[in-house]
Amino acid sequence: MLATVTSTATDRDGTSHVTLRAARTGSVTITWGPADAPAFTLQLDVAAYPVQ
Repeated sequence: MLATVTSTATDRDGTSHVTLRAARTGSVTITWGPADAPAFTLQLDVAAYPVQ
């Protein structure tokens, strides 16, 4: 598993907020909504970079 959903919320106007936590480096596709017609798709790429 690369990412987990840690929280979700929907505002009164219908705006959704989702917080994800990356568990390791890699790529994952996250969809929101029904499997046959998702409302949106997010491609998440997580990479490690050295800290200076």
